[in-house]
Amino acid sequence: MPRRADQAHATHVSGRMRGCEATRDRQRDGRGHGERMSQAARVRRRGGDNPLANRNYTLFLGGAFVSSLGSWMQTVALSWVMLQRGNSTFLLGVLGFVQLIPVLALGIPAGILADRVDRRRFLLWIQGAATILAFILAGLQYADLATVPLLLLLAAANGVVNALNGPPWQAFIKELVGPGQLRRAIAINSARFNLTRIVGPSIGGWLLVSVGAGACFAANAVSYLAVLAALLAIRTTKRQNAVPSGIVAPTEASTRAVLRNPQLRAVLLPAVGLAVLALPYGNFFPSMARDIFDRGPAGLSLLLTATGVGAVIGAFISSLPLVARRPGRALAVMEIVTGLALAAFAWSPAFYLALACIVLFGAAVIGYLATAGATIQLAAAPGTEGRALGLWMIVNSGLVPFGSLAIGALAEAIGVRGALGWGGIGCLICGVAASIFARRGSGGRAQLVRATK
Repeated sequence: MPRRADQAHATHVSGRMRGCEATRDRQRDGRGHGERMSQAARVRRRGGDNPLANRNYTLFLGGAFVSSLGSWMQTVALSWVMLQRGNSTFLLGVLGFVQLIPVLALGIPAGILADRVDRRRFLLWIQGAATILAFILAGLQYADLATVPLLLLLAAANGVVNALNGPPWQAFIKELVGPGQLRRAIAINSARFNLTRIVGPSIGGWLLVSVGAGACFAANAVSYLAVLAALLAIRTTKRQNAVPSGIVAPTEASTRAVLRNPQLRAVLLPAVGLAVLALPYGNFFPSMARDIFDRGPAGLSLLLTATGVGAVIGAFISSLPLVARRPGRALAVMEIVTGLALAAFAWSPAFYLALACIVLFGAAVIGYLATAGATIQLAAAPGTEGRALGLWMIVNSGLVPFGSLAIGALAEAIGVRGALGWGGIGCLICGVAASIFARRGSGGRAQLVRATK
């Protein structure tokens, strides 16, 4: 009996000790949870829904800003060198064709890769390849070996790199900030890109006039080092792959899924007209600057800068709550304004009136692209954002080469004014049709709005 009593007492004491330890563990867990909650609350108080409070996103944005400056300098120089060496408006269309046609073949595979691989590491390889191509182009220009065939070959190689880069780049933004901050993060990234449209062409035009095209190409090559450094500094957690192995089967499945998805279809189909009829506009700026307005490379720089001013405005518009509430209607209105502004630019009698029209054009077209890109990511099923963005790239980039060739051929026949002007009219008609569709398809529009919230 005494032994059993001692055992019972020991069991009671041990139970009390275990209970005290469990209480202390719960208290520690509670304090840890409170500390974690307080840290999250401090982050919300510091940044709220502002993705700029995110260290990784800020690093990414800074590196991308410097790199985009260099890309716009190269854009100014490459189109001008092509026009000077080939002396043909049609060759400008061919240049646009070879730069963007790889998207048509690689858009969906690149999207599948974006869902399968470590995006940060993949982007490091892609940006490294772009750096090498930029140094080769600079070397050829300085050695006076940059013939038209070599320029087209390097432009095509750069197009392959850009096609592989697009979906992982966009999907990486969501990986950095999460879905809650995605629309604002995309709007900020669009503003960043389009702010470089203002600064980059201005610097590029000055370098082209004062130093030469080789300096623009070299500056672009060096600018890639900034985005490489940013990607190396970013730290992300390992994510689970959402896509099975293989490329062909997922590619077919991705296409079928989009054709069945009314939310994605409502965004992608109206964009076809804009991509073919309006987005090739930049390829023909050199001809407008030299042959129509007699402004030379300085005029080309001003046209690109004016587009950038409008684009920053468009990026801001795309982040407005009104656009997020009714993205279908907003996209239709932006497409209509894009067509009107492009036609007015093409037939402007004076250079500075043309600049005003191109500011409006830049606001509408970039507002459209930013709104559509965010809407597609938010409407896509989790883990399939890369594939959805690959299909979006096919529409907004892969179809542009055909528009470039068509407008280039038309410009040879009726002049660049008429080619761009009638493209604007066609885009306007597509926007009106999209507006009618958005108004009648109220059920699909409601689904689209819910998908993007």
